[in-house]
Amino acid sequence: MASEMTPTRRALAAVLGGRLDYVPPANPLAQTTAELMNFANAKWPDAHHDAKMMADLAAAPFEVCGIEAARPQFDISLEAEVLGCKLDWNKPDRPPVTGPAYTDPKDISWPDNLEESGRIPHVLGAIEILRKRYDGGLPIIPVLTAPFTVAGHIAGVENLVMMTVTDPDKAHAFISAATDFCIEYGRLQAGYGAHILFPADPSSSGDLISGETYKEFVLPYHKKLAASISCPLIMHICGDTSALLPYIRESNIDCFSFDNVPAWYVRKILGNKMSILGSLDVIELMPNGTPQQVYARTVECIQQGVDLVGTSCDVSYGTSLENLKAYVQACRETPIPDYDNIEDMVREIGAGKARRMKAEILGGDL
Repeated sequence: MASEMTPTRRALAAVLGGRLDYVPPANPLAQTTAELMNFANAKWPDAHHDAKMMADLAAAPFEVCGIEAARPQFDISLEAEVLGCKLDWNKPDRPPVTGPAYTDPKDISWPDNLEESGRIPHVLGAIEILRKRYDGGLPIIPVLTAPFTVAGHIAGVENLVMMTVTDPDKAHAFISAATDFCIEYGRLQAGYGAHILFPADPSSSGDLISGETYKEFVLPYHKKLAASISCPLIMHICGDTSALLPYIRESNIDCFSFDNVPAWYVRKILGNKMSILGSLDVIELMPNGTPQQVYARTVECIQQGVDLVGTSCDVSYGTSLENLKAYVQACRETPIPDYDNIEDMVREIGAGKARRMKAEILGGDL
């Protein structure tokens, strides 16, 4: 299929509901595979602390496989680290938070010179390098850990979830402070040249919280994030988000990146109110499947109505270049479905699945 757009225009158009020549393979999930790290001459933990190495590794999926996005910052612990949490650097690829930093939300603070704090200068430097290197033609989509997850890091995830029941005012105070920090950091990323931000909120997964909890403790802060940052946002939430989708639809976020919910079902519930990005499995398909299987799954996602194709979570270290290239090839070769309304967008390929889910989960016939 002929390319009529730059990768940046294509990704922005897909996120914001505009014209496309093909559905972009603009994956904002981390793709730090062994082969791509070798190509970029990158290593852990140095890639977290060196702006040029970070930029080179973020660009490697595009340079080697044609994936149309560069995602600097490879972990979701940076924000918590700046806010006072310790990280376990014995796991240098994705250093996890070792424990909470606060028991009282009134004590939460961060440096006035956030631009120079912790690892933030390396991320901002990588964004600046990438913007200049590609003349703005490759979409830069850095991760921004979202408020509920940041609050869970600094307060303790189990503590925060318990607070939503036992002390909701305290929970809101933690999440509100985290939101203010995320907005400040997100604005910095946009100011340095990010085209799109990728807020990741795995702690708000439907596997951990209910739809009602999302509605009260997550939705207002997603709305605030959307209203406060100038560039488009792609929100990623892991796990089963079926019960959250009606509320996510009202978040004013531009695009939703989903995990293991069927693509046609996400399209059905979100309608045309949001763009959607998904969803190539990273547990079995991407590391263990064949290029033909990856190609077929990519086609299926497009036929079921996704606006961008990406992975369900970060790509595993051992994923082959052949599988990543097959995903890109399928995006470029698959015609965009041309349907007049959402009911038709669900596609015949998912109709049988739709009927079964309707009967088993929602009751009645589709």
